[in-house]
Amino acid sequence: MVRRLVSMALLTVMLSGCAAHVASQPQPLADDYNGTTAANIWYVPGRALVCGGAALLSAVTMTVTFGMEYRTASTMMHGGCSGPWMADPQVVRNAATEPR
Repeated sequence: MVRRLVSMALLTVMLSGCAAHVASQPQPLADDYNGTTAANIWYVPGRALVCGGAALLSAVTMTVTFGMEYRTASTMMHGGCSGPWMADPQVVRNAATEPR
C-alpha cells in the first residue's frame, strides 16, 4: 500500500512539472549589454593572462629547442592569443537562446 501511494505521489509530481513547463520569453537587449559588461570584467584580463602565459611558454620552447620547435611555439601563441578579446552582446544573446 505504501509503495503504491509513493508511486502515485511521484507520478503526480512528474506530471505536474511537465504541465507547468512554459517556454521562456526573450529578454530585452539591455540585459545582453549588462551581461556583456559583467563578463568582460573577467574575460579580458583572463584572455591577457592566457596570452601572456602562451607567450612565455612559446619563448621557453623556442629557447630550449634552439628554435627547432617553431611550429609548436606558433601553435601555442595562436591558441592563446587569437580570437575575440571582448565578449559581444550578440554572442551573449545567441548563447542564451541556443537549445541545450
